[in-house]
Amino acid sequence: MEFCSRVSLAAHEAFAGTGVRGETYVFLPVPKKVWHDAEMNAHWASREELLAIRAARGAGVVARLYNPPDDDAPVLVHMRGDHPAEGLATLLAMFGRRWRIDATGAPRLAICTHGTRDRCCAKFGFAAFQAARRLFESGESVFAPIESSHLGGDRFAATGIFFPSGSMYAHLDEAGLGALCVAEAEGRLDPARYRGGVFDPQLTQLVRAGLARQGLVNDSVAPIAVTQQSPSEIEASVAGRHYRVTLKSAEVEFYGSCSALSAAKPSRGRRMVFERAERMETPA
Repeated sequence: MEFCSRVSLAAHEAFAGTGVRGETYVFLPVPKKVWHDAEMNAHWASREELLAIRAARGAGVVARLYNPPDDDAPVLVHMRGDHPAEGLATLLAMFGRRWRIDATGAPRLAICTHGTRDRCCAKFGFAAFQAARRLFESGESVFAPIESSHLGGDRFAATGIFFPSGSMYAHLDEAGLGALCVAEAEGRLDPARYRGGVFDPQLTQLVRAGLARQGLVNDSVAPIAVTQQSPSEIEASVAGRHYRVTLKSAEVEFYGSCSALSAAKPSRGRRMVFERAERMETPA
């Protein structure tokens, strides 16, 4: 049996810049047995609740489900700083009727184990979740792991997001997860598996990943000011230092899911990828 994530991994598909952007992430405590293929469904939610989720998504909230470890599990809220998305208050007012709200932003690692959506998430996602749980329970990681519904990009399984940084990673089952947890706790990222910060725009994700890959700046949350001079030339400033970043257009072919792989139906397109970065003494 072939898996789309192993095909992507073997092909060295570039994934920097594919972090799923959101101003705020909300995880609702819904048992995994009712996630089905599409997790936002009438098996657990009312029509009013589903409409509230849809409206919140349009206002910058990414809503996902997580498998609750007990009956008192809360709604989990993660955002950068104290700037909630516009649609958050309405969504929390709705689900605050059912569950308590935890907006403390405590360290967590959300890992997609949505196996009814794609078998990669069942096999590789759950294995990564178990490894993350062992690290947390032994005190080797500060990140409490949660089993999340679809996070985006089945072919990058095991996919996970570290909070509070928002760093999204691909192929966590192939990473040194213990070392990655230590790095993220110290505010650093692993450019080898980094898809992008979910609180950053795509271009900033690419720049952050590229600077880390070249060993120039490795900070998972430092603000980056980006000025696009042309489609391939970027000027970036981080903590008073200035960089010229060069991107290039690359053709990509991939299988977006295991079902697409089984049907031999690849997707094709072009994507901007990092090429190089250099330090500038002053902005041009």
